[in-house]
Amino acid sequence: MYSIKVEKLCKSYRKEEKGQGRFGSLRFFFRRKYREIHALRDVSFSIERGEMVGIIGPNGAGKTTLLKILSGVLYPDSGSVSVLGYIPTRREKEFLRSITYFTGQRGFLSLTIWDLPPVDGYELIRHIYGIPESEYRRRLKYLVELLDVEDLIRTPLRKLSLGERTKVELVAALLHFPDLVLLDEPTIGLDIVSQKRLWEFFRLYNEERRATLLITSHYTRDIEELGKRVLILHRGRLLFDGDKKGLAKGLPDRKLVKVVFRSSPPPSLRGWRIEGDTALKQVKKSRLSDELRLISLDDSIIDITIEDPPFEDVIREIFTRGEVNDEVFDGSEKRDQT
Repeated sequence: MYSIKVEKLCKSYRKEEKGQGRFGSLRFFFRRKYREIHALRDVSFSIERGEMVGIIGPNGAGKTTLLKILSGVLYPDSGSVSVLGYIPTRREKEFLRSITYFTGQRGFLSLTIWDLPPVDGYELIRHIYGIPESEYRRRLKYLVELLDVEDLIRTPLRKLSLGERTKVELVAALLHFPDLVLLDEPTIGLDIVSQKRLWEFFRLYNEERRATLLITSHYTRDIEELGKRVLILHRGRLLFDGDKKGLAKGLPDRKLVKVVFRSSPPPSLRGWRIEGDTALKQVKKSRLSDELRLISLDDSIIDITIEDPPFEDVIREIFTRGEVNDEVFDGSEKRDQT
């Protein structure tokens, strides 16, 4: 059963363009010019119930626009969207009770109860969703324990740090136990410790509730940590949809060579990245034997490893291809959309 099914989704905006200087402003006042921006272009994919899927792309790739359409906040220009069996833009009551849309740093509590403790906001949410008192207590205990925020929910929101606010905001976003969780840059601005705690929480919520999680980020580390499947958006186009392991095929002719030396690598190494006692280089497969033959003459080497390029390098390469050639990466792991 599909939680989300999207077919040939398109969305464009008109952006006003003003000339420079006072004359440009004057001309703009009498005759405005607009430029059309294609936020999403023929995007198609489907997500099954219980999947945790990462959407990665640079700023302006269309990630937030996509989530807003899935939540019913925006209307698409064309194409079809089905979420949990509903058409999002109809905003039916049962649909709204089944989803949540969480944006890092700008949650429900921050907009309503800045000077009050989060637990007061949770009571308000309980009444909005009509959650029975006993069920509310059970859910609150479950989420508070998962996120380890027992000491925070009775502290005024304005006194909490960014990471602490993000966690108590997540409790508010999930109190109604949604079947679909849309997370828009949930770890933005957080330190690595806070990020790790959120990654673990998302994994546990996904496993225990069988909820579908869709997570956008421009941090490759978020996508590495969460789920098996990744969608890559760039300039509104879906460049890749498949298992993260399939991304390694994005650089099929290269391998990453790591060479560890007893002390520091010799200065004669050219074109290698030096990190302490380790030298790293991406090498074409056809050149591997030549490169290894050259460095093997050095008797200070203590270890050599050959592996696929890092996730971040593969993502960067796919973005570059999309930028230069408007190319959709067609790896063997790409999912069937029919």
